[in-house]
Amino acid sequence: MIDIKFLKTGAGEQQILIIPVFQGVERLSELPAVVSDRLKTHLAHEDFQEKMGESVSDFIDGQKVVFVGLGEKGKLTPEQAKIAGAKALAALGNPAEKLVGLFIEKTLRPPVALKIIEGLLLKNYLDSRYKTGEELDKAKKKLIDNLTVIGQFDAAFKKEVAELSKIVEAIHYTRDLVSAPPVDMKPEDLANEAIKLAQTYPNVTCQVLSKKGIEAEGMGLLAAVNRGSAHEPRFIIIQLHAEKKEKPIILIGKGLTFDSGGYNLKTGGGIETMHTDMAGGATVLGTLKALAALDVKKKVIGIIPATENLISGEAYKPSDIIKSYSGKTVEIRNTDAEGRLILADALSYAEKNFNPALMIDLATLTGACRVALGERYAGVFSKHPEVTKKLEQASRLSGEKIWYLPLDELHSEQLKSKVADIANISEPSRLMGASSGAAFLSYFVNEATPWAHLDIAGPSLQSAELEAWNPPSGATGYGVGLLVTLIKNG
Repeated sequence: MIDIKFLKTGAGEQQILIIPVFQGVERLSELPAVVSDRLKTHLAHEDFQEKMGESVSDFIDGQKVVFVGLGEKGKLTPEQAKIAGAKALAALGNPAEKLVGLFIEKTLRPPVALKIIEGLLLKNYLDSRYKTGEELDKAKKKLIDNLTVIGQFDAAFKKEVAELSKIVEAIHYTRDLVSAPPVDMKPEDLANEAIKLAQTYPNVTCQVLSKKGIEAEGMGLLAAVNRGSAHEPRFIIIQLHAEKKEKPIILIGKGLTFDSGGYNLKTGGGIETMHTDMAGGATVLGTLKALAALDVKKKVIGIIPATENLISGEAYKPSDIIKSYSGKTVEIRNTDAEGRLILADALSYAEKNFNPALMIDLATLTGACRVALGERYAGVFSKHPEVTKKLEQASRLSGEKIWYLPLDELHSEQLKSKVADIANISEPSRLMGASSGAAFLSYFVNEATPWAHLDIAGPSLQSAELEAWNPPSGATGYGVGLLVTLIKNG
């Protein structure tokens, strides 16, 4: 976690100073004249044109100064401000153990300044758990451990920065969970993370059902998916302000800690990243961590069905018929459509036991959604306009992108089974994959329950640097900012 301080004027004792500037700005009245003069020099030599994200470095009176362009004034979007912050960090070189300052001129509105800081904080991330030697040392040198924000800001802005820091910390935590290899992130490990959160925050409680408890509850779908694994499943219930009598907001996250596809085995090119198939569950834990740290005064319940999906002589098979927690039966047409099975039991359990005011599930559910929307957008499926409106508003504020996809009777029709109540994939199976997955889940949710399904298969994992504030590749922590914004403002 970065130590953030505030300074009203001047450059202080900072060894590195970041200065964001709009196009056309040639004088920075709140800083020494020599800084403005050097900016003019760069503009005259055309090595820096203040275009958005463009940067140039200089040494002024022994201090390293990094000018970062913001483009035309009045045209800077929140997303661009976030990009500028991320690129500013990348332009610092090796700032480790140096005092770093961020100068915010008075014409930069607080919301824009906040986004610049957010981009910088999000980019300041390294998963160093599995690296050693010189490569690790080089990577660590690119990070900062302190930041002084220089400018005229009131107490409200400072509070926003403090809250932002806690949210970013939760996003980094989520990235760590998703990136952990399967040897270190088994169902019991994911459950232990929830228990640690309950031990850390007094407003959080946690209950974990083991295999016996899951079977006793009648969660036949979760138990079936787990049958091929040597590691027992867990059903995680983590609550914020459990004592409150109000109807809770329920977040349900898919916790597939490794997905081989079962007997419908995944092939090379797809199976290598299947330790990240628990990103939905990790996002729920990250969101609860952020809400607890912010002490949001709402009742929120996170539910995570956790298991592996592997092959053995005991593993469930195509053509099996399984009884769900709800009592409805499911024909297994494909063992690689397992995420919807464990979520179905979780959705039914949540409705029966908690009577939610709002229910949202998150899952890396379908490759089809990733193909359709790429790695920047999550697919949203819901029959409740009031829920999608809240998600749209939260998306605009958080900057985490969503796109509404269809969910109607046609998708449900294609899941009909001749031998059971419903099948776990549609026929033909290659069509409308993301929508049919959502339709399967909707079968286990009462129509009156305000509910949405988020397919985060695309944005939870980045194969290339599409978003400047994310790691060059790997887990992004997508969804934490979106959900925290929704719950705080809802």
